[in-house]
Amino acid sequence: MTHFINHSPLTITTILLNITLFSSLAYADHSTDNTDFKTQPHTETIVVTGTRTPKLLSNSPIAVNVIEGAVIDVLSQGTVAQALNFVPGVVVNRNQKDGYTVQMQGFDGDNVLVLLNGQPLIAPTGAAVDLDQISAQDIQQIEVIRGAASVMYGSSAMGGVINIITRQADKNRLKIGVEIGHYTNNAIDDEPLSHLFNINADYIVNNWNNHLNLLIKHSPSFDYDDVHTSTPTGELDKLFLNLGTKGAFNELALNTQIQYFKEEKQKAVGQFSAGTKKITNYYMSNVERYQLDLGLGKDVFNKQKHEIANTSWKLNARLMQHDEISGSSTLRQANIGLYEVNAQHVWSVEKVTSEADLEVVAGGLVHFDTLDQVNLKSDEAEIDDKSRCSVEAFTQLNWIYTDHQYLFGIRAQDDSDFGGHGALSFSSLYDLFTDSEDSLKWRLGIGQGYRVPTLKERFYQFDHSALGYKVYGNKNLEPEESLSFNSTFTYQSNMRSNWLGEFELSSEFNLHYTKAKNLIDLFTDLQQSLAEDLDISVYGNIEEATMQGFNLSAEAQFDYWFTQINYSYLDARDGDHKRLESRPYHQIKTNLGYSNLNAGIDAVIYFVYQLNESFDAQQFSNGEENNSWLTVDFKSTWQLSEPLALRFSIENILDEHQDQLAQQARKFDARPISSRFISIGASYQF
Repeated sequence: MTHFINHSPLTITTILLNITLFSSLAYADHSTDNTDFKTQPHTETIVVTGTRTPKLLSNSPIAVNVIEGAVIDVLSQGTVAQALNFVPGVVVNRNQKDGYTVQMQGFDGDNVLVLLNGQPLIAPTGAAVDLDQISAQDIQQIEVIRGAASVMYGSSAMGGVINIITRQADKNRLKIGVEIGHYTNNAIDDEPLSHLFNINADYIVNNWNNHLNLLIKHSPSFDYDDVHTSTPTGELDKLFLNLGTKGAFNELALNTQIQYFKEEKQKAVGQFSAGTKKITNYYMSNVERYQLDLGLGKDVFNKQKHEIANTSWKLNARLMQHDEISGSSTLRQANIGLYEVNAQHVWSVEKVTSEADLEVVAGGLVHFDTLDQVNLKSDEAEIDDKSRCSVEAFTQLNWIYTDHQYLFGIRAQDDSDFGGHGALSFSSLYDLFTDSEDSLKWRLGIGQGYRVPTLKERFYQFDHSALGYKVYGNKNLEPEESLSFNSTFTYQSNMRSNWLGEFELSSEFNLHYTKAKNLIDLFTDLQQSLAEDLDISVYGNIEEATMQGFNLSAEAQFDYWFTQINYSYLDARDGDHKRLESRPYHQIKTNLGYSNLNAGIDAVIYFVYQLNESFDAQQFSNGEENNSWLTVDFKSTWQLSEPLALRFSIENILDEHQDQLAQQARKFDARPISSRFISIGASYQF
């Protein structure tokens, strides 16, 4: 049994409060006029994810963290995974298949719903979305909700929601970007450079916006030694193509969008002998995804109050086909289909009482997905025409007073395989400083969550023996259920220091607690693993689980400088008080940035430190190799002229990464699968 060090949350909190105070007084940000990279805390950002309607960020009864598009432009290298390292309490992990998933408040990626413009995204195997498969081009902002959101967003939103919102251009434009990069120290000689090419174009005809987004990205593999018979990551090629048009007839809005995604991956996983020759064995994966979205709606938007007025409705339809061939010595083809129609209607009534306005949101959806899997070596159908269908309906009432709000929600779902499920939620917002220039707001929420097992978790077969592991589904899985509590305080103030001058300080403290039932996780089959000399895992239910912790963050902004520090503590345990695997006790994120609109320079250096991750003591029978790590990244852009911008970045400056020999020796190494990476790029907008 693995023994873990006990840490006192009170002691850690005291230390972090001192660090936060020092950081807030030591660094700075940009002026109010300079909002190219960081939006000022008091700038009124509009968010939609908390209530499914437009709200001022300060007026949302649900706590929402926002990453602005200008920040994403600096942080990202083509996809959104890296940008999420800016969000407090979000743990970004690189998995064995070279993709990225997230954890929030103890829930893994299967319980975090990823949306694109409010519409859910599908994963390659029907569960957690690989964030590295989402283009970061042309993003207006990313909105993140931590905590249960099943009432408003349904199954898969037990742990939170990530909503990626794209820009809507108001004039013709054409932007072209290129970038090349190199893995220092660990590059493989015959594939030394990565490259990225993207095009963003908008052409407006008679108030109809026609949009094109194309991204082509090549990432070479890298290795930690000179043998290259088994590499930690594989060579990767991605292509994103997005074509869309959006317009309106009077107040009736219409939009159509066609998306195509293609990914090719190849990774060396070992050698075998064929006579006198040594042949390298490769794991390969080819993915193609086609998606069609159709939307129809009517918005009546009160620009003065920044909210929906009177009535608003929308209807969306989606068709998606995802095809994937993967494996090494044995290839398997999986075909996934998704078909969905969803609708929403909003009513807003001013002065429903003498002191309150009322906003009502109601809607529903019909969802159908399919999964087939064929063993291409034997030509046998391992999963034959599996499907599931669900019908869902939800209602939300938002009572809005001058200095407080109440939000009630209810959702019901009928699933073809698991029958009926429901969830209730209550949230509230209190403005505690109504007569002050400073702002202190308290958001309180309690909500039920639920998630039915996906087709992947029940039927899919991951026989990746060449990668050293197998994962099998479990037909007897039970639906997950949860009850979550969140309490969030946010504070904003204009301050002045004798030696630092005027600056703005914002901080947030979030406390969360969740009781979960039948949480779905992977369990190691130790007996079978030893028999086959592979890591054999099977999906199963954790009968009871408790996840609790807190997030503390603070940010100071000056004329041109800003600094931010975030600390997260999480204790996640099952009914026997054993820690849930792959969840760190502690995470610290901090950054120092510079933004000067006049000089056209945006730069940020940021740090991520993670400590004491839980792991399977049976799988890693020889204990720990390393259970704490620190990564440091630097990103910058320089607007050389109005149309021309240059960028430079160094990722993982310390070259912190896993030790492959320790992994092979069954020793746990929590450090990321990573390598130092340097890139330069340029973009030109016509």
